[in-house]
Amino acid sequence: MKNKKLKLITEILAILIICLVSFVGVYGQNANKMVNKVKGYDLAKDLKGYRELVFSVSDAVEVKSSEGDVVGNTDTYSDSDIESYSYTKTENKVNSDENLTLENYKKCKEIIENRLKSLNVEDYNLSLNTENGTINLQIPEDNDTDHTASNILQVSKFEIRDSEDSSNVFITNDNIKNISSAYNTTEEGTTVYLQILLDKDGANKLKELSTGEYATKPEEENTDTENDEENQTEDENAVEAEAEITTEGEESNESTDTENEEEPKAEEENSDEENADEEKDDQKKIVLAIDRNDMITTSFDEPINDGVISLSMGQATKDSEEISDQLKSTSTIALLVKSGKMPLTYKVSENNYVNTDITQDTVQKILIVIGVITLIGLILFIIKYKLRGLIAAISYIGFIALYLLVVRYTNVEITLEGITASVIILIINYILTNNLLKIKDVNKEEKSKIYLTELKSWIIKLLPIFIISIIFVFIKWTRITSFGMNIFWGIILSIIYSYLLTRDMLEE
Repeated sequence: MKNKKLKLITEILAILIICLVSFVGVYGQNANKMVNKVKGYDLAKDLKGYRELVFSVSDAVEVKSSEGDVVGNTDTYSDSDIESYSYTKTENKVNSDENLTLENYKKCKEIIENRLKSLNVEDYNLSLNTENGTINLQIPEDNDTDHTASNILQVSKFEIRDSEDSSNVFITNDNIKNISSAYNTTEEGTTVYLQILLDKDGANKLKELSTGEYATKPEEENTDTENDEENQTEDENAVEAEAEITTEGEESNESTDTENEEEPKAEEENSDEENADEEKDDQKKIVLAIDRNDMITTSFDEPINDGVISLSMGQATKDSEEISDQLKSTSTIALLVKSGKMPLTYKVSENNYVNTDITQDTVQKILIVIGVITLIGLILFIIKYKLRGLIAAISYIGFIALYLLVVRYTNVEITLEGITASVIILIINYILTNNLLKIKDVNKEEKSKIYLTELKSWIIKLLPIFIISIIFVFIKWTRITSFGMNIFWGIILSIIYSYLLTRDMLEE
């Protein structure tokens, strides 16, 4: 008897802990403030507002520097900027007329959709105007919205080219087999890298570049200088030997001759320095660039035979926040390039925040109503079944707490349809608990068999709903997906929880 009571008390304490974690949270210090470590709810855009973006095909023209290099376009440089930097506008459109095709419009939409998925944006609406290529996007408003909006339109044109002749391009997006972020930690700190793996053609080309004229020239030993020093030493010894037998007048002449010799010697030194600078300037270099942003300009110290380029994205650091930011930006660059080069250049023509019609007040009122109805149901348990009703009520509250944790940690997006599904699950579990409460006044063995029979009966009844929920999960519409996910996890948890905990508590 004591063991049964101890087991029941342990189960109640476990439920209490689950309730505290789910309803209150677990708090820890972070940056001098207390933060809840328990994951929050993922609200869909219908409940928290959303960003509405309109992307138009750019009609900009290229902008060139005074040296004739393309530095951008009229979307990125205003007329005043062009004038202040002494740039010039050209007549070259960033999107040629022959590229404005339906095929390219669809390709751009496909790339943007892939980027949204790679950036873990699930709840979005994306549409294309097939006549002019305009793309409309609606995404949830959160901390990453601006980051997403500023990156998904990048052309992501990757190239390795000559540093002097921008038209001499050796490697492009087509040669990239894989691109990812990586990091290496040493005593000095953590360094973040952009790691690029090239295909066979790209690897062969990279090997040619790293062993050919773009390989760093070795420093030649200046043997001429050493010879000059030896000859100079011999000349000085000769002068000293001669000085021993000269007269005072001859010494004066010798001093004048020495001064005259120093002038050509200084000229020779200056000439050597100029030659060294010329040799350095003669070193051919390559540029690794993404969307005309030069990531690195360099020559190759060693041959690259494996087709792998590791590009350092910053200095080694021990600052965890800085490392996190570097990894985030590097990962973004990698996924943008990996998603493919946009065949057209787009611009953001509209960027608006749309407030939801469903306010937080409305959601809170809905939750209060659900809470009041649940409380009334639990009071009825206690009135009708006394102590067993109280135990069942405690178990039911534990189920709600655990269900809310499962919803959060399985990344279920909360919509009004999802809340409706949660209410259905609460009703199902309430009826199941009530049916288990009705089983009494029988011996323990008989009671266990009846409990098991009841649960099997419920599994059969819920099976069609369960199958429908699985189908809903795979429908790419947030409202339907949210409904399906809530039902799916709710049914699984309800059966397992009722069998392992509620049944066990009521048998005590």
